[in-house]
Amino acid sequence: MRHRFPILVVALVLVTAGCSASPAPPAESGHGNAGSDPGAQLRRPWAVERHQPGTRCPVTTETTRPDEDTGTVQGGWPAGPIGLEDGRLDYSAPDPGGAWADPTWAAQKVAWAVNPTLTTPVLVRGRQLDGPGEVRFGDPAVEELLLDPAEDALPGGWREYPSLTRLRAPGCYVYQIDVAAGSFTVVFRAFGPVVASTHS
Repeated sequence: MRHRFPILVVALVLVTAGCSASPAPPAESGHGNAGSDPGAQLRRPWAVERHQPGTRCPVTTETTRPDEDTGTVQGGWPAGPIGLEDGRLDYSAPDPGGAWADPTWAAQKVAWAVNPTLTTPVLVRGRQLDGPGEVRFGDPAVEELLLDPAEDALPGGWREYPSLTRLRAPGCYVYQIDVAAGSFTVVFRAFGPVVASTHS
């Protein structure tokens, strides 16, 4: 497996919208300015609606183990997070005196695996489903994670991209994975402390 570091980009557009086992239709070409916003042609409406607190969290249970060098990938899609055993993510409180550049968000390391057949960019976003919570990525924390398999297009196994998932509250969450051919979702439960959102 090849290990690549993802490109992190700040979201310029947030959109709304239910869970589907099938990929969403491709984004319309020409949407947004790909030069200044590399995720513009991938970003689609949210595929999973928010629901009331206390509603059952529809955790994604399907997994795949592509090869012996790759951990368990949640969701069974051509791209997905590694290590969310039983659809659970346990995150740690921020340490203001620690090494993080942005200590205003809690965090957990979550690597992303991409199938070698997928050679176009992968856009990852997330949000809370049973509340208003948001998801950020990396350090400093930004709104979207952009993976570019074309940077590592040589033949080989699944590529793995290290990253951080940043949260401020426990609850039911979704990752949305947008690619040129459609969108995929991975729903998970997050467990950890509440972090006051005194900073953005």
